[in-house]
Amino acid sequence: MKCIFNKTMFSFFLIFLSGSFVLGSGSERIKLVPFEKPKGEFGFIGFRMTVPWMDGEIEMRLPETLGSEEGLYFIDHYRADMPPLSKVDKFPEWKRNEATGEISYSYSTTEGVEFGAIVNSTDEEVHIEFFVKNNTNRQIKGIYPRICLPLTKSNDFNQLQVTSDVFIYTNGKYISLDKTTPTAAEKGRDPLLVILRKGFTDEEPGSDIGIWWVVNEASDEDIIVRESKDKKHLVAVSWPGDVSTIIYNSLIPCIHAGPTIKYTIDPQRERHWYGTIYLMQNDKAELLKRYKNGQRYN
Repeated sequence: MKCIFNKTMFSFFLIFLSGSFVLGSGSERIKLVPFEKPKGEFGFIGFRMTVPWMDGEIEMRLPETLGSEEGLYFIDHYRADMPPLSKVDKFPEWKRNEATGEISYSYSTTEGVEFGAIVNSTDEEVHIEFFVKNNTNRQIKGIYPRICLPLTKSNDFNQLQVTSDVFIYTNGKYISLDKTTPTAAEKGRDPLLVILRKGFTDEEPGSDIGIWWVVNEASDEDIIVRESKDKKHLVAVSWPGDVSTIIYNSLIPCIHAGPTIKYTIDPQRERHWYGTIYLMQNDKAELLKRYKNGQRYN
């Protein structure tokens, strides 16, 4: 498979973005609750996460969009300027493995593209496998999912217009986004930040992408972290190996650490992405150790 980073499509996205088997310490696992099946033409495919210590819930839109050079196979909300190639015929049913608590779904579009997810959790991590199958006889170029982690419904993590509690790992240490440049004060607007992953240079550090801007600092790792309001816990997300940019939207708020690299999928072949959401004590050193360990139980 060939991987592609497409600046035009990425810029377009930034405009557009304005129960389970316990593998941990024996504590209560993160509860996974699939979204209700949408009744209209558009709607979310994804799930909610709750843990005993958290006030509220965190959601994952899985995916928010799925597209390629052909167009959008799926978008979970109406946009006049971003029409899907076809309407969702029937939203998929999530299945639950009662023995393990794993949840999963699969959906096939009229264009011959099948996508879906397998999700399970421990007491402090949610492991996600997202897949796309090319069931056609043609090569599909530039395909990738846009997967969103909104923090809006968690009172622990839904601070707006704040960057001091969101962290990336750069030059061998964590830094909060209020330490990145240019600052929101220098820009004179609310933080809508793009952070390059080291090794990717398609965007110019310090430049604007519409109302967003690219910070000068680049991330060493494929992960973004937010602390809870009381500083006792954190939430983080990572899609290791599939990150060219990290994104923080302080107005929703939501965090993204991939997938952002596009791929070509040959006929009758498939691509799988593996991600992890962390909901744990605010121990960033332990988080980095787990992230680098990279174990995937699904």
